[in-house]
Amino acid sequence: MSRGKSIFLLIISAIIIAITAVLCFASFEIPGSTKDYNSIMSLIGKGIDLNGGYYVVLTPKNANDGTESDVESAITILRTRLDNKGYTEANITRQDNNKLRIEIPDVSDDSKVLEIIGSTGTISFRDKAGTVYLSSESNDIQSARVGMDNDGNYIVLLNFTAKGGEKFYQATSTVYASDDKVLYIYLGDDVISSPTVNGPISGGSAQIEGNFSYEEADSLAAVIDSGKLPIEYEVSEQRSISSRLGANAINGSLLAGAIGLAIIFIIMIVYYRGMGIAADIALIIYTLLYVIFLAIVPGVELTLPGIAGILLSIGMAVDANIVIFERIKREYANGKTVKSAVDAGFKRAVITVIDSNVTTILAAIVLFFLASGAIKGFAITLFIGVALSMITSIFVTRWYLKIMLGLSKADAKGENQAKWFNLKKEDAENV
Repeated sequence: MSRGKSIFLLIISAIIIAITAVLCFASFEIPGSTKDYNSIMSLIGKGIDLNGGYYVVLTPKNANDGTESDVESAITILRTRLDNKGYTEANITRQDNNKLRIEIPDVSDDSKVLEIIGSTGTISFRDKAGTVYLSSESNDIQSARVGMDNDGNYIVLLNFTAKGGEKFYQATSTVYASDDKVLYIYLGDDVISSPTVNGPISGGSAQIEGNFSYEEADSLAAVIDSGKLPIEYEVSEQRSISSRLGANAINGSLLAGAIGLAIIFIIMIVYYRGMGIAADIALIIYTLLYVIFLAIVPGVELTLPGIAGILLSIGMAVDANIVIFERIKREYANGKTVKSAVDAGFKRAVITVIDSNVTTILAAIVLFFLASGAIKGFAITLFIGVALSMITSIFVTRWYLKIMLGLSKADAKGENQAKWFNLKKEDAENV
C-alpha cells in the first residue's frame, strides 16, 4: 500500500471514528428541530444497581413450603402481575431454593409495587357478612381484563368458569337482595374492590364500573387475573435504591475505564510503535462497536457486574493484540521481512487468539444459562465483548497494520519499517 493511500485511508477512518464517537457518547439539540438527539449509550438498559429502583425478597411463611413446580408457578404469576402493570423490565429470580427476589429498575412509587408483589393471598368474592361465594383457589375465575363501556369509561371485565358463573349468579342474587347491595372482592384478607350489584348476573361474565383511570382498572384486573400464589409468602426484605448511587457508579466506572484505556494506549505505542498505533485504533473501533451492540441487542441490561464484564473483555482484546505482535516479532527475528513477518505472525497467532477467546465465550454461555440476576448481565457483556474483540483483533488490527506499513518509507533492507514497528534482528530465543 502506497504512503499516499495509507494517509488517505487513515484520514477517512479518523473522520468516521470521530462521527461515530459523537453519536455514541454525545447528546445534543438538533438545529431546526424540537427534538433532541440522545446518545446511543443512553439507549443501553441499566439494571437496578445503576438506574435505581426497588427490590423485595419474598420468603415462605413456612420454610419447608415450595416444590419446584410451586416456585415456578409463583414466578409466572408474579411475572403476569408485573407485566400487566407495565413493569416489563422486572427481574424475578430464585434465592435460597424457595425464596424469590424481585428487582424492578426505575420505580417512582414503591408502595404500588409492593401492593402488587406483596399481595399473595386468594382472590375471593364475599358479601358483607364475609361469606365466600367463589374464589381463585377453587378455579372459579377465568380471566379479568380492562375494557371500556359505551361512554368511553374504563371498566374491568370478568369472565368465570362454568362452575364459577353459577356461583357468581348465586352471589349477586343474594347480595342484590341485601341491604347494602355490595359485593366485596378480597385479596387474602384485604378488600381490593367493593362494587355495587345492580341485579343478579348470569351468563358467566360481568363488569366492574367505578370511574377508574386506566392505571386503576389495569391494576385491579391484573391482581384478579393473576390469582393466588401457590406458596404463602411474606416480605422479608425490601429496599429502594437511589438513582444517584447508580449515576455515581456509572461515572466512576467510565472514568476508571477511560484512564485504563489511556494508559494502555500509551504503553502500546511506546512498546510497539506503529503496531501499537494500529492496535489503539482497533481498540477504539472495538469500544464504539461494543457500545452500539449493547444498545441494540435485546435483553441487555447494564449492571455493575456487567461493567466488570466489559472491562474484562477489553483486557482480552489487548491480550489478543499482544499475542499477535509478539508472534510478529518472533517471525521477524527468524529472518523474515517485515511484511512477511506480519503475514506469518497473524497466520500463526490467530489459532491461539481464537482458542483463548472461544474458551471465554463458552464460559460466558454457561454462566448465562446457569446463573441468575446480575451474573447474567456479566455473562452477556462478556460474551458480546469477547466476540467483538476477537473479530477486531483478527481483522481490524491487521488492516490497520497494512496502513501503518504504508506510512513508513520503504528502503532496500526494510530497516525503516522494522524501526517503525520496533522490530529487531535478534535471536529467536531472545524474543
